[in-house]
Amino acid sequence: MAAEVALSQALSYARDLKSAYESARAREKELGQANERLRNGYQQSLQYAVDLKRTYGRLQRAIFQSLLGLANALEAKDPCTSGHSTRVAGLARQLALGMDLPRSTAEIIAQAALLHDLGKIGVPESLLRKAGPLTADEWEIMRRHPVTGAQIVAPLEFFDDGAIIVRHHHERLDGSGYPDGLTGDGIPLGARVVAVADVYDALTSGRSYRDGFTPEEALQLIQRESGRTLDAHVVALLPDAIEATSTPGADDGAADRSV
Repeated sequence: MAAEVALSQALSYARDLKSAYESARAREKELGQANERLRNGYQQSLQYAVDLKRTYGRLQRAIFQSLLGLANALEAKDPCTSGHSTRVAGLARQLALGMDLPRSTAEIIAQAALLHDLGKIGVPESLLRKAGPLTADEWEIMRRHPVTGAQIVAPLEFFDDGAIIVRHHHERLDGSGYPDGLTGDGIPLGARVVAVADVYDALTSGRSYRDGFTPEEALQLIQRESGRTLDAHVVALLPDAIEATSTPGADDGAADRSV
């Protein structure tokens, strides 16, 4: 009788163990399925993030290209300034790379150079194409274009650094520039780079009110301003940057009534 009781208890214990084992296996399976769902969800989230980043990048490029189209259309109205911004951008990129700035920084500077004259869309065409010198009132209008350009691109959060360059590309080391009269290192580095490229291209391009200077003449004029109105380090790199942009396959650059 005792043996039968012991056997019955042993069988009951075995059934309990089996039931516990099956429950544990079932929970393990459920956990595995849950982990698989989590992994799939994580992979989907990663793919969603990649797709979102790709879409955001395309949107950035589309917006930038739209603004660039406006800038190019503005330049195309005057044969004297056609291609100016493209040439300035190429030269500014080479100058930035010559300063050993990161390529990403050099590209931001080049992009800002492409849009540096965008604010002239708010300047009457009669002023942009005026053959003679501008009056004081006309200069007041002309000097607003860096601020206007910066205001146009300011809503683009991805282009914050570029907007600063656009605003300050006409500042000069001695404080004689505009719109804010910044001096020395108070002028953003990118703006100092674009300033040198802009002045060089403006000098070597013909205008309705003067013929263009030769590259040698333009370099001499710019070197006179080195350390006074233009950044001396950037000016020192200008000859090599000009040569680099003049070689086949190199970036070309582009122009404004820079003074």
